[in-house]
Amino acid sequence: MKNEITGAQIHPSSFTFRVYQRDASGKATIPLSNTESVKVRVLEKGQVIIPWHDAEGCIREVPTGGPYTLEIESRSGKKRKISGILVGDLWVLAGQSNMDGCGKLQDVETPSPKVNAFYYNESWGVAKEPLCVVVDSIDPVHWPCEEKDLPQIREEDHKFRDIGAGLGIRFGKEVYKASGVPIGLLVCSHGGTSIEQWDPALEDQGGRSLYGSMMRRIHVCGGKVAGLLWYQGESNANLEMCEAYKDRMRGLITAVRSALDAPCLPFLTVQIGRFFTDELVFPPAPWNRIQQLQLEMANEMDNVAMVAAIDSTLSDAIHIDAISGRRLGARLAKVALRMAYGQTGAMPLVPDCIRFADLDRSELRVGYRNIQGKLAPASGVMGFYVEDESVRRVPIASATVDGSNVVLKLERSIEGPVQLWYGRGCNPTTNLHDDLFAAPVFGPVTV
Repeated sequence: MKNEITGAQIHPSSFTFRVYQRDASGKATIPLSNTESVKVRVLEKGQVIIPWHDAEGCIREVPTGGPYTLEIESRSGKKRKISGILVGDLWVLAGQSNMDGCGKLQDVETPSPKVNAFYYNESWGVAKEPLCVVVDSIDPVHWPCEEKDLPQIREEDHKFRDIGAGLGIRFGKEVYKASGVPIGLLVCSHGGTSIEQWDPALEDQGGRSLYGSMMRRIHVCGGKVAGLLWYQGESNANLEMCEAYKDRMRGLITAVRSALDAPCLPFLTVQIGRFFTDELVFPPAPWNRIQQLQLEMANEMDNVAMVAAIDSTLSDAIHIDAISGRRLGARLAKVALRMAYGQTGAMPLVPDCIRFADLDRSELRVGYRNIQGKLAPASGVMGFYVEDESVRRVPIASATVDGSNVVLKLERSIEGPVQLWYGRGCNPTTNLHDDLFAAPVFGPVTV
């Protein structure tokens, strides 16, 4: 196989540490690099899993597990080994910089032999930070410079990089720990990109488009995946671009599912978190609008879910740190276990019924569903904001938890409709959560 843009040769079947997507029976077919008749066997820690047998072009019915070693002997007697092979599930990591990983490369997630990654240099390996090094890509859409300057840029990046810790490895480890299914991570994200740059209509540009590059990499890895993790939206948080966000995301999800002939493919997203900025310079309304549209999309589309990141701590003004990245990876794993693995798992906390609870309209009750354990804190809940129809802020006297509801007692009664937010602004003070998830940002909602 050859990359149509660069001419680089790609030999996916010869990779060590490759992860092969299992089928519905929990087995995979491993293609060989040529079609000559050979003898093969499959070993795991020295134990024979599939004994010597004649094979032509592929090894069939390799069970979920590994790392496996493939021993191959040609008719001429030439022998070779391919090690580190896993059979399990492939998950795509796509979006912008917070999916790339921007945490400091210190005290990073420990690699696991059950979680491998397909890196941007087209090689497989045990997944370790940094997962995403876009300058290593063979696709021009990821190049920050002219092709002739790439060697120097790559050398400098590898030598001086001190950030790159993200959520992917923790996600893979948590899924494996709970399911016993090895995980392959397909890196496809690119920092600073808008949803418009991920437009499926650009697929005909191949490796000169983000969607084309992602689909090429999926097909190099066998053309089937278990699901997709998506963390993006910061670049669309402006007045010119935010309103089209939900429709464009719907289009992306639909296109990926259609292209992979997987109409129910799990699509797990992260709501954008906080941005430490001057809100007089950067108006917060578009930021909150993206967060609201992300929440709506997850509620409206089948097999789409969203976890909140509003409780994340930052490594700079806009990027989550390594600790928060690992926490988000664990949250996404909980959702994946529920949606893709038939396990108990957990669905994220989401707001449900919002209403005035008394005749004089001075008590708002905000209901939540999918609560894991219990809502907390019991009192002193922070993050809710109320405005009346004259756009005046309505002070909240107290905010307490009552079962699955947050009870907001207002300092005065309200005659007309109000607008309600949770997490209004770019860098709000919020603290509502259950045992696993932070409550997502929402609003404005008219009550």
